[in-house]
Amino acid sequence: SASKVTVNGVEQISNVTLNDFSKTITYNLVSENGNTKSYTIRINWTSPIAHISVTTDQNASINSKDTYINANIDITANGWGEDYTGRTRIRGRGNSTWGFPKKPFRLKLDEDASILELAKEKDWVLLANYLDPTLMLNAVAFKIGNLLELPYTNNSIPVDLTINGKYAGSYMLTEQVERSKSRVNIHKEKGVLLELDTNYDEDYQFHSNNYRLPVMVKDPDLKDDFSPEDAEVMFDKIKSDFHQLEDAIASDEFPNSNYKDYIDVESLVKYLIVYNLTHNMEINHPKSTYMHKDETGKYFMGPIWDFDWAFDYEGTHIHFGSYNKPLFGRLGSSSTGYTFFTRIMEDPEIKELYKTIWGQFRADSMDALLEYVDFYSSHIIQSHSDD
Repeated sequence: SASKVTVNGVEQISNVTLNDFSKTITYNLVSENGNTKSYTIRINWTSPIAHISVTTDQNASINSKDTYINANIDITANGWGEDYTGRTRIRGRGNSTWGFPKKPFRLKLDEDASILELAKEKDWVLLANYLDPTLMLNAVAFKIGNLLELPYTNNSIPVDLTINGKYAGSYMLTEQVERSKSRVNIHKEKGVLLELDTNYDEDYQFHSNNYRLPVMVKDPDLKDDFSPEDAEVMFDKIKSDFHQLEDAIASDEFPNSNYKDYIDVESLVKYLIVYNLTHNMEINHPKSTYMHKDETGKYFMGPIWDFDWAFDYEGTHIHFGSYNKPLFGRLGSSSTGYTFFTRIMEDPEIKELYKTIWGQFRADSMDALLEYVDFYSSHIIQSHSDD
């Protein structure tokens, strides 16, 4: 006979008010004469994957890729490590993926924390995998990179996500691609993390001299961490270093030029094997193609990133349509990635190294990859998204 029902101070309206039953909820009932009574409800979920619940301040909607919103975050690990509760900021992320109904998100915790047994950091990514009918294409690609021991390959953990009491779907938690001791571990000021991407949307960016590659400086943060004068000096050095590599590849003396002095060819071959095995043709644009180097070292390819359009989806909008299409192909007149990487593949030494590393991977790691596919799928098939 209660005249009013509230949960955490929010009045409940039947069939309207949302609550997150992955955590304990207390209903407060108030009668007309002011008497109150409380009922606490706890549901023992048996989910095999972690559950992340985000509650924004004032239940504000997350509708921007640029503006963070303050929020509480609660993680029920369900066997994937320790539970976690804290404060965070959250915003949207992605390029084309932000336009889909199921949105990807970026988390920035108030404090460094180990989330689901991953290394302590503030910045995390929740991938929606909206285009992916299996919800595991990115996870499989990351596993290939890890098995190949490609430097700084991300981890992937399947999670169920609830936002402001409403179930948002099955997501994948992974690390933000950034410079740090537990991510891309390069020198804070003298190291460099580059992204080749036709979206071309960073503050410091340039097109390379020979192949017109769209090169963006992801790290160091030249805009915020340096004076304008120092930033321009560093930017010029970054461009000069990259052009030195590219000039050697474009040289008439290639492959007998000194280009191997500027790039680690083993990481290059491993990178291409990941893209070939997953048929991620975005390297031809290029898009989401990362490379990094430390203060005095060579360029290394990676981290690998973004496999939503892989597995034959590029150009067909159908996954798994063909297993034997070549990786490289022109995707329009501006396929500068195609020109750059096929040039490197003209080197007979690169082809032989590719054959050697692929043979080793197939003999030593293919079974582990297939076991991982079964492991990951057996967990996400029980996600709440099936409810």
